Amino acid sequence: MQLDEDDTAEDSRQTAAAEDGVVRALSLANALLNRPGGLTREQIFDKVELYRARRNERDRLVGDERKRADAALEKLFGHDKERLRSCGIDLSEPTSDDDYRYRIHRSQYGLPDLRLSAAERLALYRAKLLFAQNSISGLQHAVWAIDPDNDYLGSPGPLRALQASIGSEAEISQLLELSKIGLHVAVSFRYTGRGRHRAETRRVVPLGTGLRGHWYVLAHDLERDAQRIFRLDRVSGTIEALPPGALSEREAEAVLQVAQHQRYHPVDVAAELDRSGEGFADGDLAAGTLRAHQGGGPKTLPKLTPRTAGQRREDAATKTERVVNMVALLLARDGVQPSELLAKYDITGEQLLRDLLSISLVTTDEFPDTLDLQPFPPLNDEEFTTEYLVADEPIVLRSGGSVIDKPVSLTKPGALSLMIALKVLIEISPQEDQHIAEAAEQLQEKIKTIVPLAIAQAADSMSLGRRADHRPVLRSVQRAISDHHALSIAYTDISGRHSERVIEPVQIIYDGPHIYARAWCRSAEGERFFRLDRIMQITDLPHEPQREESATLLLTINGPQIPVSEDSVPVVLRFSPSASSQAALFHPVKQHTEKGTGARTISTSFLTREAVVRTCLEAGGDIEVLRPVDLRVEIAQRARELLKSAQV
Repeated sequence: MQLDEDDTAEDSRQTAAAEDGVVRALSLANALLNRPGGLTREQIFDKVELYRARRNERDRLVGDERKRADAALEKLFGHDKERLRSCGIDLSEPTSDDDYRYRIHRSQYGLPDLRLSAAERLALYRAKLLFAQNSISGLQHAVWAIDPDNDYLGSPGPLRALQASIGSEAEISQLLELSKIGLHVAVSFRYTGRGRHRAETRRVVPLGTGLRGHWYVLAHDLERDAQRIFRLDRVSGTIEALPPGALSEREAEAVLQVAQHQRYHPVDVAAELDRSGEGFADGDLAAGTLRAHQGGGPKTLPKLTPRTAGQRREDAATKTERVVNMVALLLARDGVQPSELLAKYDITGEQLLRDLLSISLVTTDEFPDTLDLQPFPPLNDEEFTTEYLVADEPIVLRSGGSVIDKPVSLTKPGALSLMIALKVLIEISPQEDQHIAEAAEQLQEKIKTIVPLAIAQAADSMSLGRRADHRPVLRSVQRAISDHHALSIAYTDISGRHSERVIEPVQIIYDGPHIYARAWCRSAEGERFFRLDRIMQITDLPHEPQREESATLLLTINGPQIPVSEDSVPVVLRFSPSASSQAALFHPVKQHTEKGTGARTISTSFLTREAVVRTCLEAGGDIEVLRPVDLRVEIAQRARELLKSAQV
């Protein structure tokens, strides 16, 4: 069918636009960097077009309307200044001593040269590669900001360990919020304990954080006047610093004692996490499972929608930081493909289009002089996706006046992510790579000198050690990988089936709360993933060298997947609010999140019915089977049997 002109115009209508806040903030930074002598407030409003339009509109008003418009303009200006400061761009409030001029000193803009050694650059590259398969907030451009040429290092060879995940999105988000506030400061948050269906407010003083499958914060609980441990994926809402007026005299004294290291000093986070565990006996788990599965379950299910990758909700400062770094990257290179920008900044095509449009409107000196972006993107999301992204033609940015050509100082998310990545690298490096671990430690010390004090303290307090009972198995697997020999293992799979196998491990996969050995299994004659906590017995076979089949596994990088076959068991699961972040580990096909509670319902599949039963029994009521109903009944019966045997 032939389209007339009106139809064609409708199909190519504008659906995307620049983000005004990003354009204003970057234009403000550029204007001040171009004027070493500084600019007054009114001069800034003259230079930056988006301010000038509002100012001109204000000037047409009189009386109270003019006052309100001026207050609104000042508020907008204040937000943009804070955006830049949050990105690490030092913009101070002017005084009469400097003729009320705002300045950004070129010498203080961007990161100092850390003078990295070859070993430190390699450690930085290895840390980045460990997280190549997932988005750890701010890491990719933090690496580039510290070492812009890092992308061009020669390949260090196949990685023997792959950090597929360092925690759920919810955990990392809360970890970053805690780190922004800092340790030894009273905070409050909403917390849903295990087996509970409602969150309660907890008021604590954080002492340190650590990773044991999940992220935890070790803290002094103000209400209980005792030390407690909280799992970060069970924290909901905003973590807020408590003002002094919100504390009683006793609580204020406790905060002071913690801050002055009169209590809990020194804090051994690793030992506390190893000692604590979750503290639930089999009887407790069975009782929780039975409570969750009593009755026939809901008659109707919530509407489940296909799961999408989803992006983090970004605040204004995060968007501004990304775009200013993107500008610096594009100006430093002779062309960057859109696919590289999507991967480096972990954004959708729609967001990349808005970022590019924002860049194109940044004022470089005198309006309308703007950054020249080629090829210029279409203003329609669909055309951008189907034409611009498919072509993947390198984007070139030219400017005769822009001075936003350096990566900005590390933001708190980027700095913390980089510190986590280096800590992980230090922990997992095998014996033959100890020189890389040592270089990573040296690099950590250098980075501490350019990050906020709160981030340095948070990084120092972190414990990334694995559970004590996992460490002997992990060492055996690492040794077999390094020496290229086989292992004999006794293994219990998710369905409770026992087997003895000879495996040739090639990689260690860190996936959320679980660690897997990726290996060629001689028994199955194929690739398999073995969870380390399910290896009941392990024996080195130093005289059994690995075969050619295992070497081929290093050519691909993939994490553990649940195979789906005709015999798979389809289920609908509900995750309680305290366990909702775990839903992603079960590879949901469709999902639904309850607005009021945060509980999550998903559809997925398991290899066997027994695997479903055991998963629910281990969860102690945090995971509930909604469909099929007969499987729900079976789980309740198994829980009753376990309770009965526990009471004998």
